[in-house]
Amino acid sequence: MEQQHLLQNYGPRDLTLVRGSGSWVWDDKGNQYLDCVQGVAVNALGHAHPAVVAAVQAQLGSLMHASNLYLLPTQMKLAEELCGAMGMDAAFFCNSGTEANEGAIKFARRHWQDQGKAGKLGILSFTHSFHGRTYASMAATGQEKIRKGFGPLPEGFRILPVNDSGALRAAVNEDTAAVIFEPIEAEGGIIPMEPAMAQALKEAQARGVLLIADEVQTGFGRTGEMLAARALGLEPDLITLAKPLGGGLPLGAVLLKKSIADSIHAGDHGSTFGGNPVACAAGLAVLGELRREGFLADARARAAKLRGELEALVTRKAANGAPWGPVVGKGFLTGFRYGGDLGAFQKACREQGLLVHRAGQDVVRLLPALNISHEEIGELIDRLEKAMVE
Repeated sequence: MEQQHLLQNYGPRDLTLVRGSGSWVWDDKGNQYLDCVQGVAVNALGHAHPAVVAAVQAQLGSLMHASNLYLLPTQMKLAEELCGAMGMDAAFFCNSGTEANEGAIKFARRHWQDQGKAGKLGILSFTHSFHGRTYASMAATGQEKIRKGFGPLPEGFRILPVNDSGALRAAVNEDTAAVIFEPIEAEGGIIPMEPAMAQALKEAQARGVLLIADEVQTGFGRTGEMLAARALGLEPDLITLAKPLGGGLPLGAVLLKKSIADSIHAGDHGSTFGGNPVACAAGLAVLGELRREGFLADARARAAKLRGELEALVTRKAANGAPWGPVVGKGFLTGFRYGGDLGAFQKACREQGLLVHRAGQDVVRLLPALNISHEEIGELIDRLEKAMVE
């Protein structure tokens, strides 16, 4: 059935998931798995979190959809809460990370047009980055495998070497509209931004270049903070969010500083489904949990426990000549390098009842729920070790 009716753009799949609860999922044969993929960093609170389920159920009974022709209470409330939590001034809602990045790029260029600087169109980004699969976000993505075969791509994009602060300084000129960056390049191999690069971004911003922080995977507590860019000392002009924002429902957002928001006028951009009442109700529930006193501190403590045990495990295995390590990442965007067959290792993990993801060419990526328990972390390490042995 899959091969007959579904487009085969995801390759072969042989695991059918039918149920999830917290850190666990079950397949159609009744097998249970510890889920360290979580919808690719979407389920920040795990599967079927009671607060999210209750919010969605309540909203379903009142208003499922009405479009952006009208004011929607859950949408307005989420915009207010997000801007307050992130220190921004305005929000635009969409449905996904790539839509958020498309919107941010449009807003950046439109801002300079509004300022009478029509030639200020250039967008800079970095190798190994991933910003999405629609055309502008794909043009900004620094992975040829994502871009190959879809040309011609939009003009005005330039991809610079990651963490090369000198290259960034040399590339910025009077025509540069914005730099779009990930504080940690997640899909490209869990590559953190170095302090020297953050400093070069600050200098670019001081020269009149807008900073677009792609926090689609790094934001909302994934690295231990609400925004990973702030941990680097950066104050972005635009922030893009998605993945965990909707608690499992499609929801993305662009957050803007007032100076940028004032450049966007009626008819400049839009979305039929963006800011859907049900998705926004879920978003409010997720944001409420993340902002609950002690939640992020507890998540950081659990992430530190995972990292410590993961480093000890990898060190033990590497000491025996196995191709494991080092551990990379921050918070619950973490993993380790592996010099063998990643596909085979993912399969070995699955046989141990553990779902893991990959990043780049050689990284085993772990994206557990932010509220994974200490006991479940121990179970994760135990199953990883058994898969390594296998």
